[in-house]
Amino acid sequence: MTVSLISLILLCPLAAFAVFGLLGLVNRRFPRQDYLSTAAMLIALACSFLLLREVVPKPEAHTVNWISLGNVTFSMGFYLDSVTAIMLIVVTLVSSLVHIFSMGYMHGDPRYPRFFAYLSLFSFSMLFLVVSDNLLGIYIGWELVGLCSYLLIGFWFEKDSAANACKKAFLTTRVGDVGMFIGMMMLFAKFKTLSLYGEGGIFALSASQLTTGDMVWLSIAGVLIFCGAIGKSAQMPLHTWLPDAMEGPTPVSALIHAATMVAAGVYLTARMFPILTETSSLVIAYVGGITALVAATIAIVRFDIKRVLAYSTISQLGYMMLAIGAGSYVAGLFHLTTHAFFKALLFLGSGSVIHAFHAMHAHGHDDEHEHDDSEAHEHTHDQGDSDAHGHEHSEDADSGHILGSEIPPDQDMRNMGGLRHKMPITFITMLIATLSISGVPFIFSGFWSKDAILAGVLGRAMEWNSVHHYILFIMALSAAGITAFYMFRLIFMTFFGEPRNQEMHDMAHESPLSMTVPLLVLAVLSLPVVNTLWFNADYVEPPPQPHLHAPTHAYIAPDTKTGRTGLALSLFGVSEAVAAEEDAGHGTQDAHADDGHHGHGPAHTIAMVLSICVAGLGILLSWLFYHRRTLSAESVTTTFRPIYNLFWHKYYFDEFYDGVLVALTVWKARLFAQFDGSVVDGIVNGVGVVTRDILAAFVGFFDNRVVDGLVNRVAQVTWAVGGRIRRIQTGAIQTYLFVVLAGIVLLILIFRAL
Repeated sequence: MTVSLISLILLCPLAAFAVFGLLGLVNRRFPRQDYLSTAAMLIALACSFLLLREVVPKPEAHTVNWISLGNVTFSMGFYLDSVTAIMLIVVTLVSSLVHIFSMGYMHGDPRYPRFFAYLSLFSFSMLFLVVSDNLLGIYIGWELVGLCSYLLIGFWFEKDSAANACKKAFLTTRVGDVGMFIGMMMLFAKFKTLSLYGEGGIFALSASQLTTGDMVWLSIAGVLIFCGAIGKSAQMPLHTWLPDAMEGPTPVSALIHAATMVAAGVYLTARMFPILTETSSLVIAYVGGITALVAATIAIVRFDIKRVLAYSTISQLGYMMLAIGAGSYVAGLFHLTTHAFFKALLFLGSGSVIHAFHAMHAHGHDDEHEHDDSEAHEHTHDQGDSDAHGHEHSEDADSGHILGSEIPPDQDMRNMGGLRHKMPITFITMLIATLSISGVPFIFSGFWSKDAILAGVLGRAMEWNSVHHYILFIMALSAAGITAFYMFRLIFMTFFGEPRNQEMHDMAHESPLSMTVPLLVLAVLSLPVVNTLWFNADYVEPPPQPHLHAPTHAYIAPDTKTGRTGLALSLFGVSEAVAAEEDAGHGTQDAHADDGHHGHGPAHTIAMVLSICVAGLGILLSWLFYHRRTLSAESVTTTFRPIYNLFWHKYYFDEFYDGVLVALTVWKARLFAQFDGSVVDGIVNGVGVVTRDILAAFVGFFDNRVVDGLVNRVAQVTWAVGGRIRRIQTGAIQTYLFVVLAGIVLLILIFRAL
């Protein structure tokens, strides 16, 4: 039953891609390909729910030998546990809603069938990655996801910006993939297998006693594999591709940024959790913490609604990496699930707003579904706010004017305002998602997952008395407050106040049902009852980390019955999962337990109170700046111009890459071109001159004088001899008979003499 379900989950989107992509069906033969693709994802979603019931009681592995090379056998199979089942539901659910949303958003596009073919292949690739039980299968799905992202981001490839964005995404993620591949090969060299589970898997083999050198090897391999997650999940410093990925259609942004490509890096890091050492865990935690904080500060100054959400995605992914690196396995996956729903809702909601404004820009009337040609479509939907080099232009804060800005009018939040009455469904659903991502208690899922992360990091800091984890907690807490600020900035600028562009406001209207129904479904999924239902000890059990040991002074909190997990998570069953997580991480440290103290109860309470405070402060400041206008953003910008410029130029990462890495690459390319033109071509041309003027001349002389001379001399001798012999050819028979008779007589005399 399990194998049949997982096979059906994988085959449904793959078959839809085969119908559209390989068989090349066109609109005339099958007018509504989108129905088949959407139906395939809905079937996969139903099978995912059935699979959850099958695998929760006990994990299952289904493996077959694939390739045998000498004594080494590469297997290919599925590993199904609660995490796999939950990820399958998240991916298929978000993908199904994106398919439905795309039926309204992309209708009329000249490459409409191709779009759904790409979506289907993308979904299959992510599902295959999720269920693979070994690094080889994960790597195959990993690269397929990268390929599909290239195709979808560059879907409107007629635009130079979209073509550049897809190439940037593909090449940037390849940098991380190289590190991931090297890390995989290091593990293979050590353990002679790429399988993760079972007695002969990497996890079981690595749990045995390892020498100090082996631990260093394992730490380096873990960090290198994490490099792949840095690329796919847009962690610093490989995060610059994700904002440019906004050049793709909005449904693509929702799919990539919510539950598929960027989530793949977090999922991979979680899967590698059992082999993480103290060093590799700390590297992961710091990369996540820095990413969360830096991306959040960049989002503060963006005006493109999709770019704000893009940097928000980077920041939230940093949160998840921070959680896993700090040992909060359950909290990281919990936030991955909640983020998938509310971030998909935010992107689809922004697409609804863009779609409403797009109708006015494209046609000047309310029919947003008619497109005259691909040129009109490609320049009216989702265009980025970057120039050919991917750089945004700076703002004159005193005048409020953007100098040379190329933000599309239907994505510029300064053209919006007052939309809550024109688009009530979009407003309410996006407000729910914003409340969730901002960590507003207690009825939104984002609060519980963020609180779990903050509590886990603070609890680890209190248990281990770790300065590193206190720093990480401050990073996470600061990013949480900034997130609440810039997300409500988006809400206030888009939906509140007076319309800033009256013409655009008059033409705006609510999106059709095919677009609003997914928004409503995702809004429900952003509530905590739905998300926290399966995150308890009966479903999610964190794997042990034998290579991560608490210091000798660390202590273990008392039994969960004493309330060590505090109030924050116990309401929805998450406390039991966190408790099990702590036991798995520190079960070997019971000798250091102190029954008189308990670190995680206070940690959860402190984290909950502080998270509420910073979220409230962020919302309050946003309200004062962008709704009441009591505080002036322009004045603050002028006062702190250097800091503002740092945020506006995105910490100059793009400038650094263009000015150093790209310039160095171009310089080396030119140097090699000069070397090729001067040295290599010079040698080749010199050899040609020597061959032509010397060797060829000698060969020609030898051929003319020696070879031809010999041939001609032989011909002359033959001609002379022939001339002499010709004289005896008289034509008289008696002469010939005389010569024959004379020859016979001569022969007889010779033989008699012998």
